[in-house]
Amino acid sequence: MGSNRIILRARNVHKVFQLGKNKVHVLKGVDLEVTEGQIVAVTGPSGVGKSTLLHILGTLDRPSRGTIEIDDTNVFEFDEKRLARFRNRTIGFVFQFHHLLPEFTALENVMMPGLIGGQTQDELVNRAQALLHEVGLSHRLGHRPGELSGGEMQRVAVARALMLDPKLVLADEPSGNLDQATSQLLHELLWNLSRKHNRTFIIVTHNRELAEEADKVIEISDGRIIKEQLNQIV
Repeated sequence: MGSNRIILRARNVHKVFQLGKNKVHVLKGVDLEVTEGQIVAVTGPSGVGKSTLLHILGTLDRPSRGTIEIDDTNVFEFDEKRLARFRNRTIGFVFQFHHLLPEFTALENVMMPGLIGGQTQDELVNRAQALLHEVGLSHRLGHRPGELSGGEMQRVAVARALMLDPKLVLADEPSGNLDQATSQLLHELLWNLSRKHNRTFIIVTHNRELAEEADKVIEISDGRIIKEQLNQIV
């Protein structure tokens, strides 16, 4: 586990969706603190607000009420353009579906956040190659997603999430489409990356074994945190 410095703080976060004439109150006053280098697992049944919370923590969606501070920055004070720049620079994402671009190679997919951020290809190649080496895919640099296994595609997605050296990585069921053995390898990779680089991960998961290996487990029910547990990692 990393330092005791708080990297993310959520205060009284609510999210209400308007569906026709009805309002659906998905998050109902979530308070959460995450320290630098910590791995946090977010658990709970389907439909209780886990992914909605992750999207708000990642600034992909705005809360109806409440504040999110990332690295001491009140992010929702930004307009959309500035928020997008902050997100690209500060937060990495890994989703259940890898969302790799099929026409690009593994190397090009990993470079994509930097290209979107305005960096040149020459600036990005070495970093992308190093990340693919770190996730065990040095031999797959020139392969397109259709030529990779499911586990390999998720490893490319992890490398892409780390491309701009984000302070925070958010993962939504990253092993949800993988078999048990491949899931375990992906979990070990995430943990090793967190420990090696003091990287902060928040992972939404139904996988109980993964959650038990996290530093902290947050359980959500009906839009509220009902349990918060620190695990003793041996």
